[in-house]
Amino acid sequence: MKTSSPTGAAVLRRSLLALGLLSCMAALHAQSITGGLYGSVPAGGATAVTVSNEQTGFKRELQLDAQGHYKTSGLNPGLYTVTLRLGEAVIAVRQVSVKPNSDTPVLAVAAENQGGDALATVTVAGHSAQTMVLPIDVNTPELSSHYSRELINALPLISGNAESIARLRSNVRYDQNTTGLVQLGGASPAENRYYLNEFDTTNDRTLLGANRLPREAIQETEVMAGSFGASWTNATGGIMAQTVRQGSNKFEAGYSLYYTPPTSAALMPPEKDIRDGQGDYYRYSSNNRSEASVTNYLWASGALIKDKLFAFVLLGDKLPSRSFNFSQNRESIAKSQSKNALVNLTWNINDDHTLNLIGSRAWSSTSSETYRLLSDYSTKVGAFSSSSYAPVTERMLIANYHGNLSNNVELRLMGGFLGQLNDRAHGAEDVPYVDSYNSQTQKTVNIGAQDRTVNFRPDDYWRRGYKGDLSWTVGSHKLVFGAEYYQHFLGQDWHTPQAGWYTYYDRPNTVQLPNGEQVSGKYVGFYYNREFGRMVSINKAAYLEDYWKVGQGVTAYGGLRFDKFINKDALERPLFAFPTTSPRLGLAWDVHGDSSLKVGANLGRYSLAMPPNFSFGVAESHLEQRKWYRYTGIDPATKAPLGLSQIGATYTAPGHDGVPPQAYQVATDNLKAPYQNELQLYMQKAFNRNWVGQVDFGYADLKRVINSTCYGQGIGKYAQSQGYKNYPVDYECFELNPGEDVTVTRDFRGDGKLVTLTIPASEFGLPKPKHKYIHLTFDASHSRSASEPWYLNTSYTWTRSFGNDNGFLNLENRNAGYIGQTGIYDFPETTRGASGNLTNDIRHAITISGAYYYQSGLRTSGVLSVHSGEPLSCFGLKPDVDSLSYNWGSWGHYCDSTTNPVGIKTAGTSGRLPWFWQFDLGVGYDTSVGAHNKLSLDLSIQNLFNRRGITDRYNTYSADVNADNTIVPDVNWGIPSQYQAPRRASLVLRYNYR
Repeated sequence: MKTSSPTGAAVLRRSLLALGLLSCMAALHAQSITGGLYGSVPAGGATAVTVSNEQTGFKRELQLDAQGHYKTSGLNPGLYTVTLRLGEAVIAVRQVSVKPNSDTPVLAVAAENQGGDALATVTVAGHSAQTMVLPIDVNTPELSSHYSRELINALPLISGNAESIARLRSNVRYDQNTTGLVQLGGASPAENRYYLNEFDTTNDRTLLGANRLPREAIQETEVMAGSFGASWTNATGGIMAQTVRQGSNKFEAGYSLYYTPPTSAALMPPEKDIRDGQGDYYRYSSNNRSEASVTNYLWASGALIKDKLFAFVLLGDKLPSRSFNFSQNRESIAKSQSKNALVNLTWNINDDHTLNLIGSRAWSSTSSETYRLLSDYSTKVGAFSSSSYAPVTERMLIANYHGNLSNNVELRLMGGFLGQLNDRAHGAEDVPYVDSYNSQTQKTVNIGAQDRTVNFRPDDYWRRGYKGDLSWTVGSHKLVFGAEYYQHFLGQDWHTPQAGWYTYYDRPNTVQLPNGEQVSGKYVGFYYNREFGRMVSINKAAYLEDYWKVGQGVTAYGGLRFDKFINKDALERPLFAFPTTSPRLGLAWDVHGDSSLKVGANLGRYSLAMPPNFSFGVAESHLEQRKWYRYTGIDPATKAPLGLSQIGATYTAPGHDGVPPQAYQVATDNLKAPYQNELQLYMQKAFNRNWVGQVDFGYADLKRVINSTCYGQGIGKYAQSQGYKNYPVDYECFELNPGEDVTVTRDFRGDGKLVTLTIPASEFGLPKPKHKYIHLTFDASHSRSASEPWYLNTSYTWTRSFGNDNGFLNLENRNAGYIGQTGIYDFPETTRGASGNLTNDIRHAITISGAYYYQSGLRTSGVLSVHSGEPLSCFGLKPDVDSLSYNWGSWGHYCDSTTNPVGIKTAGTSGRLPWFWQFDLGVGYDTSVGAHNKLSLDLSIQNLFNRRGITDRYNTYSADVNADNTIVPDVNWGIPSQYQAPRRASLVLRYNYR
């Protein structure tokens, strides 16, 4: 094609040879479903720039500044054409693929000399390279990883959820032993935030995971392992943000089938049995099996009104499938199924204003039937035992608006709602649960007719949120003013059967009960527990950001965020309010001025809200009672004890009398929000058009946590030393900031009047939280192109993580616990030896992922994961039956058997697990039938070689303490308790009409 202005084209060619891409002001880098692009032309090279998208009819004229820079934002994701004109003549054309929440540089190149007059056409991340990583975005100090739907479908990721995508980078830790989720930035899995189309979908009932949409609905996934700007959120972990597929003028439709084979030796081998320290079963699973699973999706997208209103519609149906699980004396048959529907509407009001609306519903259910076995550890099924039905309904509605109010002012608004009604199983109330404890084998076995320890009433969880911000470009500054509001509700009720829970004991030695009685021989324990309430929490925030173009190629960032986290109790009364301010700084330097080399830095403070789960744990209505009896007989039908004679008094756990406590009863008066400081330094280098290298260094330092203690004795002792001689010294659980002064309000005088007392941290005796996380990561990524049809990412991370606190969860002993009630600060004596190597102290990790695309349509892909062993900790009871921790049942690090009595074994020093490695393989084939039909078939196999490495060991050293303070060793100490998941396969068929 010839231009109509040879002189203008020649000027442009000469200028482009001398001058590459110049940086410009960044578009907003908070979470967004829209993106932007930026570039520049030398002075006199062009007079007009137009951005258009033929798929949506979008067209926008851009203004050039005095230096020839142009930029725009608020673009719905897709392929855009950038046209440069000199007068009326078209002198250059660029094509760029705009991604959500990112600015794409429009790379400048010289036109080839074709008769002296040529049109320069450059494709950056075009259609043929949708699986490539983004070009380096030099306009923000934030560092993130983007993954397209096309890439995720090509790699052997069976689940395709946000966690599996995040694990493609070596600095992300998979917590397979406690939560099955990921650790980002060294934090626990409960400290991450999840987003769908800018709406925070994190499951704030527990802070574990999120409400999700099917993978067929997701277009882009962005992962940030910390050090994000003030407009994102407040989180001490990382961020996983996803956007939903949109429609365009082009009508498309498709069908996808996901098939998981049944249990078989080849593709889906069963879990292996694990033997305990006495040769019996620790975990019996070799006879467990599952039927094949099939999930169908139908989808369509297109224009309802050409160039204006677009739709994407998805219907999903997971057909019923069953799994069969065996325990010592029961078989459980579970059947699961689900359906979902989603509509995504995009309205381009005009070229400066766009509105997006998502609505989704999902229905799922699990039903189960339990049968007795005719003999232990067999598949011989006997009489019916019980059944349950647990339906779940979910709903979600999210709206997004983006408007360019002027050339320098942008407005973004978001509102969303999600809800989940969960009807968990509810069994018989008039039949007690009965089990028996064997002191020799240290095993407890259910012997009664009732096989449910907990009955659940339907619980309701919902959240609604709103967010808005205004960005204003003034000279070399881009200012962002924003605010957000989220409200969460959690109503739940669970309890043991009303008839209670009985446990038979036959103690060869004398043991001491929590009610103070000492017993031996045969007796039975009774336990009743009910926990219920309606919990509300509210998060409010406001933030201010400044992206300042300091000089040529340098953008400085300053952000300030104010949050107020509000929690209410079981009666929806005010409980806690945690105001916190978080400053953040950043720097991005485009070293050569052409987006080929970027140096970045971030420094900031990060906090996190306490979820309704936390409020439920400390301010629920909770009734917990224990009794002990001698008995004369056993009911032949229910196995309940007969002829009961109570041993001592009924024991009601402190604070668990069924009445919601007030704030001063469950927490210190000076309770403050948790926070940590983070530092990030990195460099990104483009070696050519297809290779990008990266090195990043991260440091996180935990400074404050909220957790519980049961060291009421610390209050009592100090109060008596201050003249309150009659104040009791007893157990009392409450929330505090460990290692800081303890201010409490109590009736110290015993006259019914409350008095406030501050106990110095040095007197109270709990240590400050410590968690220092350091990592150094090297990455190299090759982008797919027409000439080099392959994708490759290699990532290596060195890590050091140490301290006494994992954050919001207790990962050391594999029992995560409630948020803020992990038990690690129960008493000063249980914190001894707790500061050591933490679970994510994985010194070396390597992750390699790649895909190769053959001209025949064949695709091969793989993911290799390798990392060094996790440190192990040991947990044991203090060998003192009169100690605070033993009587409360709290565990410390009393495991050093070389000391008499047993001494302290520092956390993370009881050996390490062996090195882990796994290879996942994918094979796919694409073919076209005619001009409009495309068919794809993919086989994904995880753990191709069925490697069954040890991934955990049983870490409890003592089973009990005898009355003479000698330890009863746990027979399972040190046995392998978890193995690598066996080989898993998935077959996916996709048809696309275009």
